[in-house]
Amino acid sequence: MPYDIELMSVGEDLYPTLQAAASSLNGVQHEFSFRLTSQRQSGLALRRSDYTTAQIWAFLRDQRDKFGGNRPYIIAFINAPLKSSELQNIFGSHEAAEGLAVVTLHSHQHYVKETERFCSYYMVRYAMSFVNPFIKAHNDATRRRCYFHKKLYKPEILESMDSGEVCDECQEKLDQGTGGPPARRLGDDEREALNQMRKVVAGTYPRAIVMKGGGVKGLAFAGALVELERYFYFDRHVGASAGAIAAVLLAAGYTPSELVKSLSEKSFRDFMDAPLWRVPVNLILRRGCYPGTHFQDWISGMLAKKITREDEIKMRDLDGALIYATRRGPGTVTFDSKGERQDTVASFATRCSMSIPFFFVPQWVDGRRAYDGGLRNNFPLSRFLETHPKTPFIALYLRAQGNDKNVKWMGADLLDIWLDGEERQVVDQHRKDVVVIDTNPVGTVDFKLTPVEKDFLLKVGRAAALKFLRDRKLDRGPDDVLVQSADSEAERCRSEVRRLRAWKQVRRGIAIGVVVLLFLVAKTVANG
Repeated sequence: MPYDIELMSVGEDLYPTLQAAASSLNGVQHEFSFRLTSQRQSGLALRRSDYTTAQIWAFLRDQRDKFGGNRPYIIAFINAPLKSSELQNIFGSHEAAEGLAVVTLHSHQHYVKETERFCSYYMVRYAMSFVNPFIKAHNDATRRRCYFHKKLYKPEILESMDSGEVCDECQEKLDQGTGGPPARRLGDDEREALNQMRKVVAGTYPRAIVMKGGGVKGLAFAGALVELERYFYFDRHVGASAGAIAAVLLAAGYTPSELVKSLSEKSFRDFMDAPLWRVPVNLILRRGCYPGTHFQDWISGMLAKKITREDEIKMRDLDGALIYATRRGPGTVTFDSKGERQDTVASFATRCSMSIPFFFVPQWVDGRRAYDGGLRNNFPLSRFLETHPKTPFIALYLRAQGNDKNVKWMGADLLDIWLDGEERQVVDQHRKDVVVIDTNPVGTVDFKLTPVEKDFLLKVGRAAALKFLRDRKLDRGPDDVLVQSADSEAERCRSEVRRLRAWKQVRRGIAIGVVVLLFLVAKTVANG
């Protein structure tokens, strides 16, 4: 049976933060179940300007007597100064033999910025004390990163959170159940559960990266990922369309920095692999302007640089790739390196996901045409969470804000609307975990990107990621100066792209005007 640990907010409503912390820990293991107390108002009624541990223990014991039920473990959370009989200013304490603990959030942000992470740390800390109440907090400087270190010097708490360590001596007591009842000997599943929860607190627990489609705009992903990889580790790479390209390359072993270099050097216009006279013929006969053969060959070559195989590289050869395409009837086509269609050639799967309607010739999967994954799952977060509901993730969302007057043709504008869809609700539901990247004025099928436009996409991706990291208030995250500098540079570059595009339109207009004028002059002379 799992440890049933109740979280009670005392004196102030801290439940939203506690719920978020509980969800993050419950999502990675099943041996320790954290839940909010069902008697919320009873805890909120005990309002004090400061608290003593003796007051908290008396209150929690009274709660058990008053409401009854099976409540073996309770952690109380307050937001006021806390003192014990020995110390005047502490973050937490426990009477673990009785299954009781208390944590205060008061002044914690002087040492730890992330409140949810701070709560998670103490939830794990006292879960271990409930396993063995006889483990005493130590003040050994050589073991200061251990969860059981006293942290009398409060800045050391962040070092302990980052390390996720339990020293050998304390771990042995957990493993052996030293001290007798009520101490328990830690089982293998419980030990692994504690390890996973400490990884969540330390920020080293693997996450999924979920990337939206968006054609050439997906270059912005590389700029964002360079910053995100400094703080997060991804073992699941999920995407549709442009997101699928990034997903398979990351899963093949490319680093974000390598993606920046490779994609910056690649001429995307090569993907338009049909002569002009052939385009309408392809569109009529094959339902797409361009075969997409060059694209598939390029992806295949990129994968071959990282994965050595005599045979074609399959989805199963990639590390955690999951990409989507679309077809009539059953709808979504899933290519999963760990599941469905794992034996599909990876370059073909990516080509299917990048089959932009009418632009690329659709491929055939199971006897049906497969189209761009963006038609149904352009931002595949909801689809991913349907099958992986408890997986921690970060999502990259491409958004073109406002209207831009420099769109080359109405079809490109309509295509952006078609593929982008209405996904704001999904973004709002998971706003804390979504990086929103504004790629305006670049469109989905602007395959003739200039070096300036490529640089712009990389910069807006980087700026958006830095804003995201700052807003999460990461303890070692970017500061305001760095974020503002990156944002200013991205906006400067955006202005330059708009200026160059506007000037290009002017030159095009002048050229057309000259041609018309020459035609009229020639006609006048001929009529002469």
